[in-house]
Order: sequence, then structure tokens, then C-alpha cells
Amino acid sequence: MNWVAIFNRLFEIINTQGDTYYGGTRFLNTVREVNYGVPAYQTFIDERRQQNKSTSRRDYYFDLFMEQPENDRRQIVTSILDTVGHLEPEKNEAIRQLLGQAAQVQGPQAQIPEDIWNSDRLIEYLERMDTSINEGNYGHTLTLSYTCLEGFYKSFIRERIPAQAALTELTPMAVQIRNFIKTQLDANGIEYPDQVLTLISTVTNAVCNARNNFSDSHSGNRAEKWVAVYLRDNVNSIIKMILNFI
Repeated sequence: MNWVAIFNRLFEIINTQGDTYYGGTRFLNTVREVNYGVPAYQTFIDERRQQNKSTSRRDYYFDLFMEQPENDRRQIVTSILDTVGHLEPEKNEAIRQLLGQAAQVQGPQAQIPEDIWNSDRLIEYLERMDTSINEGNYGHTLTLSYTCLEGFYKSFIRERIPAQAALTELTPMAVQIRNFIKTQLDANGIEYPDQVLTLISTVTNAVCNARNNFSDSHSGNRAEKWVAVYLRDNVNSIIKMILNFI
């Protein structure tokens, strides 16, 4: 496993300004998904200064990345690619091929932990959406809504519906998740309004259509604040509901 090459390719993606950019806090939060011992950003930087270590992003990203066990490195890379990889498809595929080649030699990838989409990660996305709304960057909010659902849906399917792990489009993933939850509820004799589950597909379609028509990564008209706020709130509600079944 050539981890230096993997990191260098990954850094090209997360060092580009825009939706793929990972600042220090965002990168540390991702590493913290597999290592709860990673301190807060300022504490981490202060510790490196005390140790006379470089505080440049590339240097401390690499050091922190390489300090993790190999399986955790794989999970960190996968988490980042699941979140922003679709925005850089060629680079995403190149990195996944490197990971896939290693998996054939060393065995299957580790299972995604059940808490990979915990409340902290959802809060991080919501805070970024709120920041975009406050800055008047409503198109970026739509992109974040899409990315948030995409990362969460992929994680849910890999954990609970592995037979459908090859799905990449948001709407088919939403259908599979809706059907999975319906099966679980029916099997346990739990009564519920059908409209509750229908909302999973409805909200997902709304996010897809809004993102395709208005987002800052697509051509189209300028998004308005009410659309951004509406989708932000709906993404939050949908994920919080589905988290009960992960």
C-alpha cells in the first residue's frame, strides 16, 4: 500500500478551494471519526508548535494521517471520498483503485462503524450550511445539502443494505433506504403513516432538483434564501429520522 501516493492524490482534492476543501478543523473532525483521541484544532496546533513541528496544512495533515493504523487510514480516505469524491470523479477513481488493489492483497475493507454518521458530523454539515446562508451563498448551501445526503446515504447502505452498495445516484439510494425502513417497521408490526417514509424520496428529489438547477457547481438561475433554508431544515429532519435505523 503506497500511502504516500494515496495521501498526495487525496491532498490535491482537499487542498482545492470550494466544496472539496478541507480546512484544519474539518480534516481533524474526519480523523476523529476513527480516533477520538485527536484534540481540537487549536490545541493540536499549539502542541505542534511546542514540539517545533511544522504547522503547515500539508505537513500536519500528513503526519496525523500516517500516525493512524492502516485500516483507519483507509477509512479516513473513504470517508472523504464518500463526501466530496463525486466532485472530482477522475481523481476519486484513481484513489479508489489504489485502495481496491490493496484490499485484494490484504483482505476486505473494514466495516463502516455504526457511528460514522453521528450527531457531531450532522451538526458540522448544518453549521456549514448556516454559514453559507448567512453569507448569502445559497447555491453553495444546496450543494452542501446534496453532499450531506449523499455521504449519509452511502454510509447507511454500506452498513445496512450492502447488496446495494454499488448505487451512486441519490434518488435510487433514497428508494432503497425507504424500502429497508418500511420492511423493518412492518416486520416488527409497527404502524406508521405511509407519508412519513414517502418524505424520504420527496425530500431527496427536491434536493437533487434544486442542486441541479441552482447550485454554484451547475449552470442555472440564482438560488433564493427560502429554498436554501427549506432544504437545510429538511435534510436535517430526514437524516435524524433515518439515524434511528442505522
